[in-house]
Amino acid sequence: MKLKSFAKVNLYLKVKKKKGILHKINSVFTIVEDLYDEITIVESNKSFDTITCNIKELEKNNFIFQVLNILREEHVITKYYKIDIKKNIPLGSGMGGGSSNAVTVIKYFSNSKRILKRVAKEIGSDCYYFISGYHTAKVKGYGDKIKEISSNKKIYKSDLIFTNINCNTSEVYKKFDDIKAWKNKYENNMLEIPAIKLYPNLADYREYGQMTGSGSTFIKKTSLRM
Repeated sequence: MKLKSFAKVNLYLKVKKKKGILHKINSVFTIVEDLYDEITIVESNKSFDTITCNIKELEKNNFIFQVLNILREEHVITKYYKIDIKKNIPLGSGMGGGSSNAVTVIKYFSNSKRILKRVAKEIGSDCYYFISGYHTAKVKGYGDKIKEISSNKKIYKSDLIFTNINCNTSEVYKKFDDIKAWKNKYENNMLEIPAIKLYPNLADYREYGQMTGSGSTFIKKTSLRM
């Protein structure tokens, strides 16, 4: 059985000045209708988990290992698994691929709200949106305040500009702090300028679209006006 692990985009993203170790956000998330990773889970006869992937670096460094360990700690599973990921969501694209994969796997084994909340806390704030199962949602706070909204807007791959730049989320947020980008309140995505400071080639796409998440994918301006 192949599980579909969908990408998301931010239709806008406001970020507040950091208090403590995290930033509060105000955003609208929506699913990309035709962009998803494919995950296959098979029980293993070995005493360890294995991941195979068309992107080799993800075979060792992957949130899914953490998810499986949490499930064993929570006594949801006792066995080990072979997991294959066909990665279609680009790395470092601002579309939540790693979080989506983690939530897809945990939901395969458990729908416990407590365990899902633990995964979101340990892995990342995008998880809360994927856990919700909403198509389009208003997302606030540390990603944990989610309200489903009705929207006729649908985003497809054809609405996106893929830059082939791998943006590091932590570094983009650090640059956001360094340049006091929380003052740029009129930016539809307040992480866009910090990302461009780190990855100058992103500026080439600013005329044609608006960045999603911490980059590097852009949503075409024509699609945002639909």
